Amino acid sequence: MSCGRSREDLEGWRAMSKEERGLTDKDHFDSGAGGGIFVGKGTNIQDGCVVKSVENHTIIGNGVTVGHCAVINSAIVEDNCMVGMGAVLNPGSKIETLGFVAAGAVIGRDVVVKSGELWVGNPARKMRDLTQTEKEQLYFQADEYVKKGIGQSHSMELGSNLGATLVEGAKTV
Repeated sequence: MSCGRSREDLEGWRAMSKEERGLTDKDHFDSGAGGGIFVGKGTNIQDGCVVKSVENHTIIGNGVTVGHCAVINSAIVEDNCMVGMGAVLNPGSKIETLGFVAAGAVIGRDVVVKSGELWVGNPARKMRDLTQTEKEQLYFQADEYVKKGIGQSHSMELGSNLGATLVEGAKTV
């Protein structure tokens, strides 16, 4: 599931009260006693995003695309969803499978975006249902980001984003 944790770990954590979480996972810098952050396979989270779990778990399913600078806090995003750039998911919110949260939308506390719906605005509200073509695009989008990531995995090597002459020059100085 996440960082070497199992589904059983997640279920055990869910079963605890907030007080038990606070005793089990005491953090001297944050007494929120929130939860873990779980991200599914084939999910991509773009630059500048903030994903946190202050009040409860944050669970992001498989094949999800999270746009640049989005904020997800103690929310659930099911499989094959799109969270647009700069969108905000407040604690307790849930985006069901194939849900679409538009760029800049702010999903309120405990609000549920139903499967196949498009939500926009601040505060966010349902605009309409997605078409079948738009739903299929959500799968395509996630797959393309995974391909892009695999194609750029070599850039994780130290200095690979610098020209070869700069790297060689730095070694001799």
